[in-house]
Amino acid sequence: MKRTLTTIMLFSILIIMTFGTVMAGNPDYSIIEYTGGVVAATVDGEWTTEDEWNDALLVPVSDDFAFLYNVDLNTYSCEFCVELFTDDTDDAEDYWQFCFDDSNGGGTAPQAGDFRVDIVGHTTLTVYEGNGQGWDEIASGGEITWADSISDSPLNSTPHWILEFTFIKTGGNMMIGNAPPTGLRVAAYDASNSEAGVQAWAPDSSVDVPDEWGLISTYSSDSIPEGLTFAVMGVLSSVSLLVGSRYLQKRIKKHEN
Repeated sequence: MKRTLTTIMLFSILIIMTFGTVMAGNPDYSIIEYTGGVVAATVDGEWTTEDEWNDALLVPVSDDFAFLYNVDLNTYSCEFCVELFTDDTDDAEDYWQFCFDDSNGGGTAPQAGDFRVDIVGHTTLTVYEGNGQGWDEIASGGEITWADSISDSPLNSTPHWILEFTFIKTGGNMMIGNAPPTGLRVAAYDASNSEAGVQAWAPDSSVDVPDEWGLISTYSSDSIPEGLTFAVMGVLSSVSLLVGSRYLQKRIKKHEN
């Protein structure tokens, strides 16, 4: 079986240009924050149902790594499902990582108001805030809910690590209440496959350099349209057609050879 995202990575459809807005971070990696029709996920580290994440935007990073993202306006919660398709081992050095630049200020070092969340060894969550030079550990105010497990999914039928991660945007110590544009970095590391290094969106970005992170460029109150495929959006990738468009498929289905 080939992994689901092999064909998808032929298309550079992660670029979503928003004019009239000054963007920090890496503008080559931008996504829309969809808020319409979102049903709260069950945070148990697996797809509780086959369609649990159908209302989320799928962001393929590589053949091995992808995440889904949306915002539930009923609870004002950001919801992520992160999958590392090649990892099925439980290592103390494994980690998931999220970085948020709420004000989209960018910079060459994390600033106050930039937040980082590490989940290490599938057991320990730590939250950090920027200090202008690096990171200071802060207390989590209870706004974060997470679970991970080794399971299969509609994106890949081979059991692998899946993380479900949600947080309330205006609760606790990690205050991320601004509307987009917002800097975002999502990363994972598999210690059993250390030669692959850290897999991250935006690719090759540093946890310590907000200018290199990806972007949530804008938001939409619509549900994610169902009619357009990744292939179609590869054709629609010119700037003139991207302006004002609301698109991206809900998710892709696995392919077996």
